[in-house]
Amino acid sequence: MGGKRSGLGFRLPAGPFAAVIGDPVEHSLSPALHRAAFAAAGIDAEFVRLRVVPRDLSAAIAVLRARGPIGVSVTVPHKIAVAALCDRVSPVARSIGAVNCLSFAGAEIVGHNTDAPGFRRAVRELAGVDTEGARVVLLGGGGAARAVAAGLPDASSVTVVARSPERVRWTRARPWNESTLEVLMTTADLVVDATSAGLSAAAEARMPPVPLAALPHSAVVTSLVYHRRTELLRRAADRGLRTLGGAGMLLYQGVLAFELWTGTSAPTDSMRAALEIALRD
Repeated sequence: MGGKRSGLGFRLPAGPFAAVIGDPVEHSLSPALHRAAFAAAGIDAEFVRLRVVPRDLSAAIAVLRARGPIGVSVTVPHKIAVAALCDRVSPVARSIGAVNCLSFAGAEIVGHNTDAPGFRRAVRELAGVDTEGARVVLLGGGGAARAVAAGLPDASSVTVVARSPERVRWTRARPWNESTLEVLMTTADLVVDATSAGLSAAAEARMPPVPLAALPHSAVVTSLVYHRRTELLRRAADRGLRTLGGAGMLLYQGVLAFELWTGTSAPTDSMRAALEIALRD
């Protein structure tokens, strides 16, 4: 990769480029998605990972503003802090309080959140869930859960269940106990695990029980984890329920980002194929 060093520990390409910023960022699959998209669309541009530590975020955004990339994806831990560095923030991103996508219009930076509509598109297209009028049980009350809730504006109810409900400030949360969940599950159309429990087997072992037996046979159980099949999804599938992992949300948030950056339809099939390969590696 050519170009000049930024003074922040990374080097920007000399030519057109897009990037993902985060700390850590080496695990990000955004390069796989967008390099495939650029190649399929005939866009001659690089896509790079830029490790940006929190203390350098403002300086890094200033460097990117000066260069004017095609677009920038934002991952942890910057999704909240980066919003204050944007010139404008989309209504969806503002309602969630988090930005995961930056578009550049001249010197102006616009913050977007493609996680919310990406989740909505994934459950509709990949799990066949009509979210209009759906009754949703949302496990977890953090930022990921807030993005999911924002992506379901037409649901008849979105009930948040959290292990520490008093710490959930953006909505009323119910306590995570088996009796509460059993009542909610009996009428649920969609269950979304937005906790971090599925990230590893050790974390799953500490996850409170989820009474899947109470769910109707038509219900769908989803997780935002994309790098492994979670125990919750395995148990749901064993009961004959439809399940959906987090790869679909990852795909469609990238599709929406590409369309914001380029103003053209994304080559979704190419991006999906690239993501499937990256997840197998």
